[in-house]
Amino acid sequence: MAQIILFHHALGLTDGVRDLAEKIASGGHQVHTPDLFDGALFATPQEGIAHVGTLGGFDRIALEGMRVAAEFPSASVVAGVSMGVVPAHKAAQTVPAFRACIDISGFVPLTAFAPLWQPHTALQVHLASEDAWVKDEDLPLARSIAATDENPDAPAVLFEYESAEHLFMDSSTSGYDADLTDVVVRRIHELLA
Repeated sequence: MAQIILFHHALGLTDGVRDLAEKIASGGHQVHTPDLFDGALFATPQEGIAHVGTLGGFDRIALEGMRVAAEFPSASVVAGVSMGVVPAHKAAQTVPAFRACIDISGFVPLTAFAPLWQPHTALQVHLASEDAWVKDEDLPLARSIAATDENPDAPAVLFEYESAEHLFMDSSTSGYDADLTDVVVRRIHELLA
């Protein structure tokens, strides 16, 4: 059993993020879902990102990853959805206790918070290939560091999904795709096993 910290996206800690956490927990794991917005929910990612600005920006959100990691010292896995990838990476790159980091609908450079990715921390990335939020920057960057037959020792395992929906794994959004979500959860369970 793994203890996992799952950081939400810019809409806030939606029922859909809680539902995703429950699906991951169904594999016998404990999933913590900290609320970085103190209960605030937003209708669009743009509204949520504007709210991040009032909180001190993405640097402040990244620091929240460290605060939450300290609250859950038994957690060995950190995950994030979209904006939540920022605090997840901050924790994964700077706290030696994490053995895995899971990025969903977002990606940041491996050197964003430390000079090198910690070699003992597995990195699993889930991106929709036609998602306008990730296809021009995050997806090419993730592809550049993903393991392939030619480069099996690369630091990340990348899974691409045929979808244009940014939050396809959030059951509270109109873009929810139950089948793709099941695949994401299965792959997470395989990593955790």
